[in-house]
Amino acid sequence: MAKKSTDLIMRDRLQFTLDASGDLDVVYGRIDLSDYVNTVQKKGLAVKEVRFQVRNPATPETGSFNQQLATEGGTSTNPTFASLKMFATTTAYENAQDVGLASPNVFALVEHQHYINVVQQGSANVGGNQIVSYFEFGTPDLHPDGYTVVTDILIGVAANACTRISDTTLEVDIMLIAEPITVTQKELNEMLVQAQDL
Repeated sequence: MAKKSTDLIMRDRLQFTLDASGDLDVVYGRIDLSDYVNTVQKKGLAVKEVRFQVRNPATPETGSFNQQLATEGGTSTNPTFASLKMFATTTAYENAQDVGLASPNVFALVEHQHYINVVQQGSANVGGNQIVSYFEFGTPDLHPDGYTVVTDILIGVAANACTRISDTTLEVDIMLIAEPITVTQKELNEMLVQAQDL
C-alpha cells in the first residue's frame, strides 16, 4: 500500500528459464523509469519498497511456486542444497556470487533456499530432514528513507541446483512503491562518482 498520496505503485513481470541442472547464471530484467526520472531536470524516485513474488505458470489452477527447490536423493554424506536469488539494483553484476547486502547499488534482496539431508542405512532411507528458508532484505531494512534512483532499475535472478524445477520457465512479479523527489546536484555528483568507482 502506498504511504503517501503522491507515491507511485509500479508493477512488472519477468520470465526466466532454468537449465537442465536447475541452474541459471544471473539474468536481468529492466524496469523502465524514463517517465519518472530525468537527471537534467533533477527528477528522481525514492524507492521505498520492492516486493518479489515467484510464480510457476505451469502449476494447475494457482500458478503457485513450490519452494522445495531440489529433489530428494542426497545422502547424509552428500546433502542437497539449492538456492534462488533475486535482487533489485542499478548496477549489473557479472554473477550473483558478488551480490549481497554490502554490494553497491543493491537495495533489495531475496533468497529462497532448500536443504535436504537423507539418512541411509544400507540402501534404505531411514530418515533425514528438509529445511526450506526464505530471506528478504527489503528496502525498508536497507534504506529506511527510500533508495534514490535516477536511472532504470535492474532485477537480477540467479539459481543453483534447483533440480525440482529444472527446464522450467518461471515468472517473478515485481511491485515497487516509490516517491517522486527532486535530486540535488550534490546527490547527482555522488551517484556519478560511485558509478565510476564500479
